[in-house]
Amino acid sequence: MKNKLIAILLFALSFFVFTENTLANNEATIDFFEDKLCSTCKAQKEFMETIKTDYPQLIINVFNISDTEKLKEIANSHGIYDYKIMAPTSFINGHIFQFNDFTETQKATIINAIEGKYTEEEKNTINFLNKEIDLNEVPLLLTTIILSSVDGFNVCSIGALILILSIVLVSNSRRKTFIYGGIFILTAAIVYGVIVFAWGKIFELLLGQLEILRIVVGLFSLIGGIYFLNQFLKFLKKGPACDSSNSKIIKNAVDKFQESFTKDKGFLFLSGSIITFAAIITIVELPCSIGIPLVFVGILAESNLSLLAYLFYILVYLFFFMLIEIIIFTVAVFSKKIWLNDSKTVTWATFIGAVFLFYLAFYYLLG
Repeated sequence: MKNKLIAILLFALSFFVFTENTLANNEATIDFFEDKLCSTCKAQKEFMETIKTDYPQLIINVFNISDTEKLKEIANSHGIYDYKIMAPTSFINGHIFQFNDFTETQKATIINAIEGKYTEEEKNTINFLNKEIDLNEVPLLLTTIILSSVDGFNVCSIGALILILSIVLVSNSRRKTFIYGGIFILTAAIVYGVIVFAWGKIFELLLGQLEILRIVVGLFSLIGGIYFLNQFLKFLKKGPACDSSNSKIIKNAVDKFQESFTKDKGFLFLSGSIITFAAIITIVELPCSIGIPLVFVGILAESNLSLLAYLFYILVYLFFFMLIEIIIFTVAVFSKKIWLNDSKTVTWATFIGAVFLFYLAFYYLLG
């Protein structure tokens, strides 16, 4: 009995040693892309160095995240073709890992991937144009909603819509209010969307280096924060007002639209006048909030999204950007009255925008 017990113990010990040696000698490679300014990158890199004693066959290849060609090459070699550029990014045994922080959970994930025990987590996705878009990156969606909501409290664009509705409501017709107000909102959204889309693509083309892009986004955030803080102080004293309202271009556009509506020159002519007026207002009033859309497209460019994901976030931005005007428009259609947000809301929304832009400036320049 004693000999059998000793034999069992020896077998168990040899099995344990064999298992440990197998794990230790199991060759694994980590292709690691870092950013020198990234604290999460530093934490993960230090952890990977400490576990090399337990996994002597572990190979760690370190690259800079700005080397997008190398990133694409490594990703494709692991069978991964749909990804975004962010630091840190790690490739282990055919899996991609991109962490926002590095805690015990992420450490366990790395170990499991090295030992071949990792299984893909369920993704949080939505279906957009028959394409699944991963929304695990909540901060990007949240940032989009905050920036666009603040951008939507734009006294220039809101004032233009109210002017349109004021003129149309004279006819006491819900149908005309719906049609002409709807044309204005749709035109403004399309023009603004095209501008934002184009800016984003220009960012991607001109600023291929991630470090440069982050500095540019940070600087635009800082400039936008200073501008919005100045606007807040101005609104606090005198109330919200559009800086572009005295523009000769806008005055001429307003006069021509009023004239065409008063003379009732027909549906097509009036529709064309509203489309022209909305496009002019949208372009001319860009200085009122130019910092916010530039920061937004810079963040999108840094995220290196697929085209469909890129379009999705722009549509989200446009919806929340136009939300206050959609509310004013809807109330006008059903009540034949113009509901105007309390000026204090616009004033303090401007302050919130300034604070958030300063936060983004700190994050991208110093964080």
